[in-house]
Parts: sequence; structure tokens; C-alpha cells
Amino acid sequence: MKKNRIANLNEYIEKNYPKAVFMESSEVKMQNFLQRDFEDGSNNCTIASLTRIISYYFKDLDKFEIYEEVFKIARKNGYFGNIGTIPFFISRIANTYFRKNNMNLKSKGIYMGNFYSNVKNEIDNFRPVLMNLGSGYYKRHSLVIFGYSIYKFKGMKIKILHVYDGWNKTPSYIDYNDLKGLKNFPIFSYNIFNIDLSS
Repeated sequence: MKKNRIANLNEYIEKNYPKAVFMESSEVKMQNFLQRDFEDGSNNCTIASLTRIISYYFKDLDKFEIYEEVFKIARKNGYFGNIGTIPFFISRIANTYFRKNNMNLKSKGIYMGNFYSNVKNEIDNFRPVLMNLGSGYYKRHSLVIFGYSIYKFKGMKIKILHVYDGWNKTPSYIDYNDLKGLKNFPIFSYNIFNIDLSS
């Protein structure tokens, strides 16, 4: 994965994939706020990302109140001040919050996910995705995918994630092709959010 933030998608495509042909893109509209807007503004990327997603589904709730409650739950479920939140606990934190507040949402962790089923399909159905990365510029960082773009370049499909990273006031972008880790094994996980019809 590139070691620098991708802030300008058009420039990035022109430089890395000259004459790539745009195919499609989609975004969901959601709030962008920064991790440092909250207390405990370091190692709180997962809590801020969960707050962003909850705010998307429940627009009338105060983001600071959401954050405070998620943070309390996280401290008992896999959050440590010096390292942040262990990815395997993200769904447990989210689902505990949803249950406590009688919300018909359910979070599920995806550890062997792919672009089409876990990004494109979710965004096309107006569901943002939480992503935790283990390598590259966003190593050990959680962020929210709110959109994607697909380009065609020399017979390949170039897939770009549109993200709110919690660090910047403007969107950032991740080249999905750069997410391969050791022996092309992906070093990232997703958390997807669905309406829970059983409740």
C-alpha cells in the first residue's frame, strides 16, 4: 500500500493509471468529523468510526453522547489506551451498544472479505463499512468506507475506496490493489452493519 495519503483521486489516477477509463462510483452521505473532536483523541479511531456509523443510521442522536457510551463499552471489551481497540472486538462493542439502546442494527466482522461483496454491495445498499487495516499508510487504524470508484486500466479493474479516516477534514482514498499483504494475503478486516429483522 502506498505510504502516503491519497487526497486527490483524479491526480492519483492520472499519475498511476494514465488514461484509465472511469466505469462507476457510488457514495453514501454521512458526517465527517475528526478523532480529535472527542476526548481521548489518540488511539480512538475505532470508537470514532463506530460513532460515525451510528450517527449515519440515527441522525437525531448527539455524536458526543454516542461516542461517550461507545467508549465506556469499549473499555470493557477490547480497548486499551496505549494501543486502541483489538479488531476482533469491534462487533461486540457495536452490538452491545445496539442492544443497550434497543436499536435494530447488527454488526458482523468479516476477516476474509472482498471488494464486491463487502464494499460495493454494502455501499450500493446505502450501508457504510468500518475497515481496520494492518499495513500501509493506515497501519493499525480503523476508518469508514463511504464510497468507491471503479476504473478500467489495461484490462484490469482499478478499485478505489472512498474513506473518512478520522484524521482529515476532507475524504481520503485507498487503492484496493495496494491492500495485499504477505504473499498477497489481505491484511485488513471489515465490519458490516445490517438491519436486524429478528428484533
